[in-house]
Amino acid sequence: MDDLRPHQIRVLTSACLQGDVDARRQFQDLFGESIYSYPIKTFRLSADKAADFYIYVFQDDRIFRRVSRFEARNGAQFETYLNYYVLRDLFFEWRRTQKEPETISLATVISDGSNDSERTLEDLLANDDPSPDEISDRMVYGAELKAFMESLEPETCLLLKLLYLAEIDLSPSEIRVLCKKSGRSYREIIFEIEETRNRLRKKDQQLTAIDEQLESIHGWILCYQKELRQLNQKIGIQPDDSSESGDDRRQREELERKLEWRYRQQRQALEKRRQFRITTPYKDIARLFNAPIGNVCSLVARSREDISSALGRSQILREAVGT
Repeated sequence: MDDLRPHQIRVLTSACLQGDVDARRQFQDLFGESIYSYPIKTFRLSADKAADFYIYVFQDDRIFRRVSRFEARNGAQFETYLNYYVLRDLFFEWRRTQKEPETISLATVISDGSNDSERTLEDLLANDDPSPDEISDRMVYGAELKAFMESLEPETCLLLKLLYLAEIDLSPSEIRVLCKKSGRSYREIIFEIEETRNRLRKKDQQLTAIDEQLESIHGWILCYQKELRQLNQKIGIQPDDSSESGDDRRQREELERKLEWRYRQQRQALEKRRQFRITTPYKDIARLFNAPIGNVCSLVARSREDISSALGRSQILREAVGT
């Protein structure tokens, strides 16, 4: 990392800021592995979250703007500046952007505003009879999706399919590309793909179990909240020296304890849910390519730019992915 002299690093980062594709790839080749490993070694982050951090630092040229300030004063090494100043600040900045997902109970009542009929969210999601407009939208979306996939570079399209390997099959030609890039046989790649899919299926089952746990916890919270409201109303109309009031107050303390316990359960389950990914882990994609995970992170970062550009030409797909 310190093979480049300070003026060479400044020239390189300046070219990166100007959008030079070759310079950006050179920067990622030189420092990508160190950037990816930083949150794992320093903060014991998981591999998947470290990959998210890696992508964050390159978005909007964040890291290029920071490292362009490097001046090598008093013989300072670029590696020290990168790790102890740039990546440290970017890591805490990134963590501040992390938010817990909001959850909505399946028992939530959905009203059409007429007060004549009310359905729960579960009823709405369980409706398997699409309207003619929904069928039309799905047909348009399918055509848009096909055109979108065809607009991507072959390598970007392959990466996108690998990220959603649990749901998307690779074509024989794409498997041959993996064989060529990884130096493995067709049989070996097929075996790796199936092993990866099996791990993703198990993660999907675990995610379903977490969602069921969250729904159960939410039900208990609603139950305890209702009991607590009723008990507070009862206590409020009793004299302070009443024996029933004393019993009720002890019951309230027990309900409050149970409610706090359920809140803790909910926070823990939400944290698990927030960290859960059904997309293919970058380390598995790296194994399929037989490449360092830092290189895969670089490929993902570049591919996101291609995908964003392609999405910019599609209003329907932009709405579908929320961009």
